[in-house]
Amino acid sequence: MAKRIVIVAYDAMAVLACALILALAPVSQAHAYIDPSVMTYTIQAVAGVVVALSAVAGVALRRGRKALMRVLDIDENSKKQFEADVHRTDGNAAAGWRVGSAAGAGAYTWASDAESKAGTEKPAAESESADPAKNRKKGHKPLWKERLVYALIAAFFFTFTIYFVAPLEIVAGASQDLVYSMGDVWWTLLLPDLAIIAGITLVLTLLRGKAFNIGLVLVFAVGLCAYVQALFLNAGLPAANGDTIAWADHMPMQIISTIVWLVIIAAALVFGILRSRRSQGVVAIAAVCLVIVQGVGLISLAFTPAASGVSEASDAKVVMTEDQMYTVNPNHNVVVFILDTYDTAYLKRILRDFNPDLLEGFDGFTNYENATSAMIPTRFAIPEMLTGQMPSFDETYETYASERYERSDFLQNIYDANYSIGLYTDSMRISALPADEQRSITSKTVNIHSLPDSMMDYWGCVYSLFQMGQYRDVLWPFKWAFWYYTDQINRAMVASDEATAPDETIYVMDDVRYYNRLSEFGLTLEDGDYDGAFRFIHLLGSHYPFSYDEEANFIGDDESNVFRQSQGALHIMKTYIAKLKELGVYENTTIIITADHGYWTITLDPIEETSTPIMFVKPEQSAELDAQPMVTNEKPVSHLDLQATILDAMGLDYSEYSQRDEWAGYSMFGYIDPDRVRYYLTTDSLEDLTAVQFREYEIDGNALDWENWHETGRFIEPIEQE
Repeated sequence: MAKRIVIVAYDAMAVLACALILALAPVSQAHAYIDPSVMTYTIQAVAGVVVALSAVAGVALRRGRKALMRVLDIDENSKKQFEADVHRTDGNAAAGWRVGSAAGAGAYTWASDAESKAGTEKPAAESESADPAKNRKKGHKPLWKERLVYALIAAFFFTFTIYFVAPLEIVAGASQDLVYSMGDVWWTLLLPDLAIIAGITLVLTLLRGKAFNIGLVLVFAVGLCAYVQALFLNAGLPAANGDTIAWADHMPMQIISTIVWLVIIAAALVFGILRSRRSQGVVAIAAVCLVIVQGVGLISLAFTPAASGVSEASDAKVVMTEDQMYTVNPNHNVVVFILDTYDTAYLKRILRDFNPDLLEGFDGFTNYENATSAMIPTRFAIPEMLTGQMPSFDETYETYASERYERSDFLQNIYDANYSIGLYTDSMRISALPADEQRSITSKTVNIHSLPDSMMDYWGCVYSLFQMGQYRDVLWPFKWAFWYYTDQINRAMVASDEATAPDETIYVMDDVRYYNRLSEFGLTLEDGDYDGAFRFIHLLGSHYPFSYDEEANFIGDDESNVFRQSQGALHIMKTYIAKLKELGVYENTTIIITADHGYWTITLDPIEETSTPIMFVKPEQSAELDAQPMVTNEKPVSHLDLQATILDAMGLDYSEYSQRDEWAGYSMFGYIDPDRVRYYLTTDSLEDLTAVQFREYEIDGNALDWENWHETGRFIEPIEQE
């Protein structure tokens, strides 16, 4: 009894030790922005360490218990029953004696003639049938049931890693750019993944002997390579922004990635051939552990607000639709077009070398050539345009990003003036905000509302998810085959039918689609008792991939160029102007055509050339003024002036924007000091678009002259660190 008490006490101590480790682990709160796709790697690493340490602790405690039982002279096998040992049969006579330990040392058991003959003629076959386990340990083939289990584990790990975890982590990390969130799409992968698992399992199970071992370790090795690729070998992976990739520039990573894959696969195959039985166990254990590790990371992402796909109190999926995109108000309109990346330098080159008549048709407009952006690139510029808020140098970017919409009264002022608000852009960046704040923004619009799940293109969604997962996980020399960009993914995920009503069509940035629908259906007057309409429409413009020509005809990705597509973008604008005139509302419509930014390159270094977005503005004015050709003005204007100009066009007070310090904004319809100094924040970024810091410039003079651009020496860190 005393010995048993000691053992029970040891077991209790082991449990208590584990509990104390968990309870006494130091916990401190840290505030930092970490990309979800990066955070899941950290969680996986921590989970891996936990699994490994748990295994070590379990072995240590088990061995400690056995040692204690030896000291106490306790036989843990007492009261257990064992089968008698089996020995070979003596086949020297017609019948023989079989040695058996159950009868005691030196005792014999009689064997029949048939048994003796079987023992003499087919000892190997009898041995295998009598005790398959012992013979498998000597290298014999596993039974089909065992092959099935091993194959299922390896196939599940392979598929789970590449075709489930990878695409969902990408979706979670890009939730602010994609139409659907992780919570919306995860279920679409279940049946295709199960089919892949079943197929791989069936093929492996049908293999036997060395072929089975080779197939098993090969499937596991490829899955392991994909896991290692995502964790360590994707440095410098080009961002999914549609830019043409010079793959030769990534040759060092291609070589490193290929070598690592070859080493892992070769080592696995050698191990599988030389240690067949042991390799099967290693594959099973390692696969299960890595599935657990990745599963923990994925579960952590599933509970983030952006991943859930639910932001409204109704628990309905709220998305940006095309609702009211082709309507205007009979009383008054303010329409803002954002032609992405359209630089004034592109415009001047086209007018000089390709099409000097390009600006004909922009009657009543003023071309403000001396224009600058406020922030760059798109993910920073669009929110600034919709809020008028710039970051402060005494706060972190995280604080600014989480509060910029809350601080702004811009949309609220328009809403209070009884204007219908239609926002059409993929870069609002509100999905990470609290649900009530999202509701506060979306409830002011006419186009952001719930939509039935039937609008999802199931197979397009599956194809896109597989494409994203393989782009991340394959070795570098094959990544080109799975390259994609965000707008392509959004278009594939959404069911697109020209006959579908705009209020049931999810908005994706597709210039050709917008032009075709505008040309076919034109514009109509909106319903409702509104005093005016505000439309903010973001198009691809001069941004790659270059896929349409001068008349907005789709000719294939990368089949056009920046100058042809830039002409096509203005052709779309001319078509919109013509539709306004047909409807008889051109005179009472204010139109602003600009870009979110001008030419920009991804770099950690200071910029070396100007970045000047186009700025075409037409106010509400008489038919006589609207009939005048476009004029050029050299006012020093900026995107900082957009909010004041829009509110001024609506007859609203905009004084709060002109009372700020370096971020002061003015109405382009009023007086602007010709000696005004403008300020501009560019983003120092890694090649994968990870923002490192904001760098401030001042532009003192004409923005088209690089000599007038100067660094101020002030920076803003976009990520809070402790």
